[in-house]
Amino acid sequence: MMMRDLPSLDLRQLYYFLTVAEQGSISGAASALEIAQPSLSANLGRLERKLQVQLVIRTSKGIRLTQAGRLLSEHSRRIVGAAAQAIDEIRQTDGETRDTVSIGLPPSLGLLLSVPLAETIQNECPHIRLRITEAMSGDILEWMVSERLDLGCAYEVHDSLPLSFHPLLTEQLFLVTASDNLPPGLERDAAGIPVISAAALPSLPLALPGASHGARKVVERFARSRGLQLNVVLEIDSLPQIVTMTARASAYTILPHAAVIDEVAAGTLSLVRIVEPSMIRTAYLVRKRTRPAGPAISSVEQAVKMILREMVDRFQLEAAVPSAASSDQPVSP
Repeated sequence: MMMRDLPSLDLRQLYYFLTVAEQGSISGAASALEIAQPSLSANLGRLERKLQVQLVIRTSKGIRLTQAGRLLSEHSRRIVGAAAQAIDEIRQTDGETRDTVSIGLPPSLGLLLSVPLAETIQNECPHIRLRITEAMSGDILEWMVSERLDLGCAYEVHDSLPLSFHPLLTEQLFLVTASDNLPPGLERDAAGIPVISAAALPSLPLALPGASHGARKVVERFARSRGLQLNVVLEIDSLPQIVTMTARASAYTILPHAAVIDEVAAGTLSLVRIVEPSMIRTAYLVRKRTRPAGPAISSVEQAVKMILREMVDRFQLEAAVPSAASSDQPVSP
């Protein structure tokens, strides 16, 4: 192909079009890109005129890609990904990674990961500047789509074309109580841990995060599946405050062991195993499909997995880290 035959496209145009294709609407793409909707529509029109084809069909429910649009979205994904990877590799030709890597962690994972991850990256990868943000799973997923974060950890799996979800940590949830406020009449399992039937949970006053919180959704789904109506006396979107309320015997709560390691070790809080059935949740490592993981991001990702394995072993957590092979397989929402 002669150079004069090449259309004057740029990466920004292709990236904008790819975002429209992934979001399924002009308004959704404009929000994800944080640009004005008329500007995005004009950009799409210029792209169609340059290529002399119709790329999208506008409908009342959003947009639908034409055959040409589907073909361009496939090429755009490869082109944008290859360009990002090329830039990342070029920046590192002198042996120094200059990228800042940002990762979003839910509060309970933040307690387990934040400090060890920061120290590991500082000591073993001093050329990487790490930025850790703690937020609810829903916010982390939104920031991943808009590329405010390079990596995310979340307890929710969404039906999301832009994002892929890889199992990171499966953990058991416990009823957490002040050590002097155990519900009466509990039996203990072979390990000496008190146990409570799921059917008994509605009799206890619970302090839980608000309804939009990922951890609350896990608990509510569990309760609905068993036909249980929980007695939530307090909603508070602050893990430290929930822990304080529980330690003061003002309420009970439901958390993984990782969220209260120090308090359990100090004897101020106790874990009660929920049985018949157990309550389980899975944390996922979240990636943006169109953002290839360069060496810096891959280093942080591997550090996260290594630290979680070490923490599970060190504190004998009721949790499991998937094998390398299974954790590399994305989960279909």
